[in-house]
Amino acid sequence: MSPLAQGATAAEPSARSAVAAPPANPCEQGYHKLTIVVTTDERNVADGDRLWDSHRACMKRSHKAFLVTYALAKGPERADPLDPASAPTGRTVYALDECYRTSADIGRHWKKAAAEWKDFHAIVAWMRRPHTQVVTLHDGTVRGSLR
Repeated sequence: MSPLAQGATAAEPSARSAVAAPPANPCEQGYHKLTIVVTTDERNVADGDRLWDSHRACMKRSHKAFLVTYALAKGPERADPLDPASAPTGRTVYALDECYRTSADIGRHWKKAAAEWKDFHAIVAWMRRPHTQVVTLHDGTVRGSLR
């Protein structure tokens, strides 16, 4: 049974727990999120890694004035999405999370990315490959933030 189904509330301690806590989360309640989750087959991972590296470089170069936070996570898809101990499926999940102060900043992001990022159309085509699923939260309002 998955830890979520069992009502687990905390993960096992890790070696990283001894490291000093990161700074407070600057993505505050009321800010706006762009979140994209892509699940894809192993044959698409090398291209995905290259495209996401290109994306990060573009964001770092061109979004300093209005991007609050940026994070891209990558890991194995699990057979049971509610059980972190379940077997991997062989597919990979990328989870992109960007935080902006306003909805207008998200619109600004899309315009700049489409105009200035050389791989914009390539990543869209990559996300449309067979056996690839994409879920996007285009403008989610932060309902709660732990600081």
